[in-house]
Formats: sequence, structure tokens, C-alpha cells
Amino acid sequence: MGSGSDVAKNAADMLLLDDNFSSIVNGVEEGRLIFDNLKKSIAYTLSSNIPEILPFIFFILFQVPLPLSTVLILCIDLGTDMVPAISFAYENPELDIMDRVPRNSKRDHLVNSKLICFAYLQIGVIQASAGMYTYFLILNDYGIRPHTLWGLSILKNELPRDRDVYNAANSVLVMGGVNDEELGVDCTANADQDPTKYSTSC
Repeated sequence: MGSGSDVAKNAADMLLLDDNFSSIVNGVEEGRLIFDNLKKSIAYTLSSNIPEILPFIFFILFQVPLPLSTVLILCIDLGTDMVPAISFAYENPELDIMDRVPRNSKRDHLVNSKLICFAYLQIGVIQASAGMYTYFLILNDYGIRPHTLWGLSILKNELPRDRDVYNAANSVLVMGGVNDEELGVDCTANADQDPTKYSTSC
């Protein structure tokens, strides 16, 4: 009891400050609630690992354009995952929280195989499948068919060379000493307009 001697308080495994035995029930319920909420928060945090690593696996194995960059992953982890993960600490207790048998501390760990399978193999796979489906669907809506993405990231396109110069004043695109007239490109049709408006067509 809280009103006991200091020797009794130091020897006791549990100390009731309000000298009320019903506080034991409230303490057990609060401890189970904290344990449950920690497991929910950990499961939610772990479930985002699979959908975040799958785009990189697709990029490495199938050479598709990278669906999710590292900056976007940071935005997901720091911008959208933190608040929901913290909010699990304020979850209300389940209705059967006091009907369960006491937890075995040697077997029922905070992170066990059941939680890992639930977070990675169930929720993680569903999120990853939905994310990749949305990736291919959006590109398909913009005219990029899914079958054209395989191996697309390894294709080498023409890049500007160091000696390529665009002269906006004369509307001449000089490519290594070859101007636009020799290439058959007409950039003088809009010479009276702002060069920045038609430079992309030259």
C-alpha cells in the first residue's frame, strides 16, 4: 500500500498509491492497452517497407522507369506515416481486452512472426500491388502502354553535346558546327515572336 513503510515499499513488486485494490485491474487494462497500441503502431510502420522497396526491385530487374524516388519515400515516411503511427497511441481499448488470458512473456513478444507475416506478406503485398497497378494505370492513361516500359530505363537517347549551342538572337541551332538550316529545320518562321516561345520547336 502507499501508506506502508519505506521498507515494505522497497520490497513490494506492486505499489498501490491510492490503497485501492481495484487499481490493479485498471493497471492491467492500461498495460494491455499500451501493448496492443504498440503492436498496431509497429505493424503499420513495417507494412510500408514492401511497397517502398518493390519499385526499386522493378527498376533493377525489369529496367522500368523508377516509379518511386528516394525523395518521395522520405515524403511518405516523414510526411504521411508519422502522424498515423503516433495516433495509434491514443486508440481506445478493444472490447475483449480484459477477457483474454494473461500474456506469456516468454512467448508473446511485442514483435513476433505473426505480426511480421501480417505486416509484410498481407498488408505490404496489398499496398505494393495497388501502388504498382496505379503506376501502370496512370502511365497508360497518358499513352505509355505497360508493355513498352520493360527495359525502357536502359535505352540511351540523344543528349546535348558540349559544343551544341542555341543562338536565340539569330534563331539558329548550331550542333557541332552544323546549323538548323543544314538540318532542314525552319526556325525563322516565328522570328518576330519571343525566342523563348518557339525555341522548343527548333
